[in-house]
Amino acid sequence: MHRTAISLARSPLSAALCIAVIGCGGASQPAGVGGAGGAPSSRILPGLGFVATSFGFYYPESADSPLDGANLDDAVSDSSSPRQRECAHDDFMGMNDEPGVDYNFLRIITDEATRDDGKYVFGGFREGQLVDGVISGATKNGSMTILVQVQGVDDLDNDDDVAVQIFASEDSPALGTDNSVLPGATLSIHPESRFHSGEVRGRIEEGVLTAGPIDMLFPIDIMIVRDELLVHDSILRLRLGEEGFEGTVTGYWDVANIRSIIGVPTTDNGNAANFTIEQFDAAMAEFADWDVDSATGLCRSISTIFQIRGTRAFLASDGGPNGAGGAGGDDGGGGGPALLDQCLNPDDEAALEALATADQSGPAIVGGIAGDCPIEACGTEVGGVLSDSSEAARNALGDCIASCIADRTGLSLQCTACYGSIAACSTAFCIEPCLPPNSGSPECANCALENCIDVNACTGFY
Repeated sequence: MHRTAISLARSPLSAALCIAVIGCGGASQPAGVGGAGGAPSSRILPGLGFVATSFGFYYPESADSPLDGANLDDAVSDSSSPRQRECAHDDFMGMNDEPGVDYNFLRIITDEATRDDGKYVFGGFREGQLVDGVISGATKNGSMTILVQVQGVDDLDNDDDVAVQIFASEDSPALGTDNSVLPGATLSIHPESRFHSGEVRGRIEEGVLTAGPIDMLFPIDIMIVRDELLVHDSILRLRLGEEGFEGTVTGYWDVANIRSIIGVPTTDNGNAANFTIEQFDAAMAEFADWDVDSATGLCRSISTIFQIRGTRAFLASDGGPNGAGGAGGDDGGGGGPALLDQCLNPDDEAALEALATADQSGPAIVGGIAGDCPIEACGTEVGGVLSDSSEAARNALGDCIASCIADRTGLSLQCTACYGSIAACSTAFCIEPCLPPNSGSPECANCALENCIDVNACTGFY
């Protein structure tokens, strides 16, 4: 662990902005409105963390479009000759013209059967309709928060061995004024381990992460539906970036699980789903394609592709705020779970060694850059926080400083997140006690510790 004290005082304003030592991108700032401050003992999981910003059925451009999915059964299925464990069906073509992609639920989504009023029986499953909107909204309002952890990434473009795990969360993502999920939130993994997938191996090829098979179980509380969503034997295909990911989850959805979820809106709530349970059962008897029941001849699972997008987040192993993270709420105070040792990993330590000179350590040089970035690259964002210390303004400043430092040093955003966080937070809450000549005063340092994060613990630099 590096033990170099860092001074960020490069100018009067930068000294006031970069109070304690390090910080970035809304990584852990005062808890969001309605959030309860997290326990300092919470541990941030290693590797890359993400929170889903959207999750729902995958809709191809047209009926003939190739699908961004996976071959779940390692075979090219043919409706004329079903294989063991499957029901008769034809597979789809993939993005690279590979045959065998499984997505039989698409046949329900595009089912042409109509009701007496001329509308599609399963129109609610179509893009932009009821089910699509409700599921997508659930990822933002806390009804079904999905977290993704990727460990062991050496290269975001190509890496032959990474580890992936999926978690549910009881926390709600932090949202901006435009209702988009904000990056840099700290969210706790679900306290019940059954909502944690097993860890699976994967690989990255040309920026696309492929991993699985993986089973995913999420509690859902969507409008009148309170249940659990189970997708098993899934394959992930995610295009990874420093800021987030987008891609698909191809997996088998148990018919009994779907029936349980849609049972209330189809039978107990005036047919809110616009189809009956009998129509659903008939469709599943026709289209379910996996895990055939020898007694009935019907399949008990149906292949489904979900489209998923996500943004960077910090995943806490226990405790944590309810809806906290991002830039924090306007009430201030109450930090989220402590971010620990974000810069202590092989890649960041190598970058620090490369920065070091005979006169200064790598962390000391990064500290100087952190002091310069608010003035040299983020002046507009600084002005925004000084005039309006809202969540959105603080996020913008933290993200700007984090990116500035990362661009100039080669450090990961996971590491530079610590710098941006303390700068944005202290600009909003500690500008008065930290203005020169008080930049190094106990009052200044205490203000940062009480309102923001322990930046030394965040980076691992002491």
